[in-house]
Amino acid sequence: MNRSFAAVAASTALAGLLLTGCGSSDEKTPAATTSGGASTSASPSPSSTEPEQPTVGDLYKKTRTASLAAKSGRVKGSVTSDGQKVTVDIRGAADGSNQRAAIGIGKGTAEILTVKGKYYMSGDAAFWNEQTGDASAAKLLVGKYVAVSSKDAKDIGDLSLGKILEEMFSESELSTLETLTSSVETRTVSGKEVWVASDPSGAEIWVDPKTSLLSKIVITGDDAGEVSFSEWNAAKTVTAPPASKVVTP
Repeated sequence: MNRSFAAVAASTALAGLLLTGCGSSDEKTPAATTSGGASTSASPSPSSTEPEQPTVGDLYKKTRTASLAAKSGRVKGSVTSDGQKVTVDIRGAADGSNQRAAIGIGKGTAEILTVKGKYYMSGDAAFWNEQTGDASAAKLLVGKYVAVSSKDAKDIGDLSLGKILEEMFSESELSTLETLTSSVETRTVSGKEVWVASDPSGAEIWVDPKTSLLSKIVITGDDAGEVSFSEWNAAKTVTAPPASKVVTP
């Protein structure tokens, strides 16, 4: 298998990109924002039905524990690496044992299904052109799944929800948030409240107040992007593609 595309995808440490700008040793207390856009230093008083607003440090610890304990979920979004857009859409078991992973680098997009220890890979024309170096062969593979080895699947993208979370929470840049005593910001998005922890660079971590699970990470600067998290403990089981669409090399 041609490694030029695979090497780019495999070397794209999504977790590392998510950390760009996140975490800072300079603690700053963000102002809470009212619905009218005015800033105030006072935090809203929690009601009996709303969880108490935590500090950034407490939120980080609760979010780390809750997210790493999840059995399944979905991570979807895009970031920019060295001027190139990288898209990821991974849904399924946190340990990667059952998942659908779509990874896009530049113009090509590949999809890998992991089901009962077997791996099935598909892709668009740009992806197969890069892999085969033959436009005619690439055209025949579009719409099909190729049964591949674990090694070939991981060459394209050795990523899973659990691996992304573990690498992300183990990075020292992000773990500095654990020491911050500043208040998180409460925002209302589509009628739902979210807690937002941010740093001076403008990077943000969005968290669901009710579950302490990650909702979104917003990245600014050269590696700008946005990655959302959803379907926590509710991702549907991925099934193998129909035999009629599977090609064995």
